[in-house]
Parts: sequence; structure tokens; C-alpha cells
Amino acid sequence: MTGALSILALKSAAAGATALAFGGAPLGVLMVARRLSLMGDALSHGILPGIAIAFLMFGPNPAAMLAGALIAGMIVAGLSSLLARTGKLPDDAAFAIFYLAALALGILLLGRAHDPDALESMLFGSTAALNHAGLILAGGAASATLIGLALFLRGVLGEGADPLFMKTTGARFGGAHLLLMLLLALNLVAGFRAFGALMTVALMTVPAAAARYWAKSYGGQAAVAVGLSAVSGLVGLALASAWTLEPGAVMTLCAAGLFGLSFLAGTHGGLLQTLARRPHLASRPSA
Repeated sequence: MTGALSILALKSAAAGATALAFGGAPLGVLMVARRLSLMGDALSHGILPGIAIAFLMFGPNPAAMLAGALIAGMIVAGLSSLLARTGKLPDDAAFAIFYLAALALGILLLGRAHDPDALESMLFGSTAALNHAGLILAGGAASATLIGLALFLRGVLGEGADPLFMKTTGARFGGAHLLLMLLLALNLVAGFRAFGALMTVALMTVPAAAARYWAKSYGGQAAVAVGLSAVSGLVGLALASAWTLEPGAVMTLCAAGLFGLSFLAGTHGGLLQTLARRPHLASRPSA
């Protein structure tokens, strides 16, 4: 269990959570729309070998572990995307092969370490690790994500909407999936040191799922998801600091709470809106 955060650590964590909201939430919207949400969770396990190798070679060195995680994430994302492009396997099956192998390798390597506190920090995050370099990485990941989506969003949306049609028209959008996986890996690496890889995935996908109850277009959902992710991060950090709890877990629970609120009161298919429409539809005379 983590101790109360200092003011400086809390400010750094808040800045990092906000940066990750701008980078991860728009990706989360795309992952939810393309039914790839669980791939983010899979990739969070896929970076374990890189973290473990760096830890065994250099100890709890933040720069080395970040580099190891990034390399492992890029390898898993790249190889799975290339395998999926052969057309023999669907995306999720191709991804599962590499992430399960990476997870098994990571477990074997982590079993050789003898520092439980360091392992817990690697898996579940430590906001004290979000130093100046960590903030630069989080900001860089957000910037790279926003630039990449601005340049290639049409291809990503087109390939996700109807990949078969895109192939028949001769459009070459095969790299869109690879870009999505690489950006996802980059954001996971940016967040895992502070919030844990598993919790970083949650702050991408849960706000993105909630945004579907507030907006229909991709732009609208992305904007709402960024706001929900940022609020979850900031409120979760404040509560975790006040109650001396794990920040990543509290932030995720805040995101889940906002999802529940969105499900109930959302203006785009929320439960209350749906129930309010039923009496009106029921009262219509039959033809």
C-alpha cells in the first residue's frame, strides 16, 4: 500500500495523468469502436519481458525499464500486426499468440528477481517514479498520438469500418492497424511506471466506453473520453493521497463510477433516456 503523496509528487502525477488522458483516451475510442479493447490489456502483459530483462540487467533503473518495455511493446505489436496482415488469422488470434508467449517469458524472467517491492512497483506503478523524465515521456506519447491520429485518422477509421471493402477498392490502409498498436504500446510505456500497465489500460478503455453514451461521432467521443479520463485521474489521485491507497486502482474505480453515471444519464442511449422514450412509443396507435 502506498503512502500519502507529497505535494510535488501529486502535481507531477496529476500532470502525467492529464497527458495520458489526451494520448490514451482517443486511442481507447478507436479500440472500443474496432472491438479491440482487450488487446490493450494483452499488450500490457506483452511488455513484461522487456521490463524484466531491463530489471535483471540494470536493476530498478527507470530509463532502462522504460526502454525495455517500449522495445518489447513495439516487437509484440509489430509482429502481431504483420501476422494478421497475412490474412490467415484474425487480429485477436494473431495478437494472442505473441502476447501469451511474451507473458510466459516475462513470468519466467520475473521469477528470477528477488525484490518484491520493486516488482510490485513495476506491475502496479508508483507515482513517485513520475519524475521529470517520466513527464516528458508522457507528454511525448500524448503529442505523438495526437499527431499520428491527425495524419492517419481517415485510414484508421476506414480500415476499422470495413476492411474488406478497403481491400477490394485497392486502398492500402494495412498500416493503420500497426500504427494503432504502436501508439498503444507507447502510451502504455508512458504510464506503466506511475500507474501500472494494467491501470493505464483501464484509463484508456473505460472512459472511451463511457463516451459512447454522450456522443456519436469519433470527435465527440474522443473529446468526452479525454475529459472523463482526466477527471478520473485527478479525482483518483486526490482520493488515493488522502486515504493512502494505490493511485492506479483508485483512478480506475473513479473511471468505472463515471461509466456507471454515463450508462444511467447519458444523452446518447443512456438508460434513463431509453426508459423515458418507451411510454411515448408505447402510446402510439397501431397501424
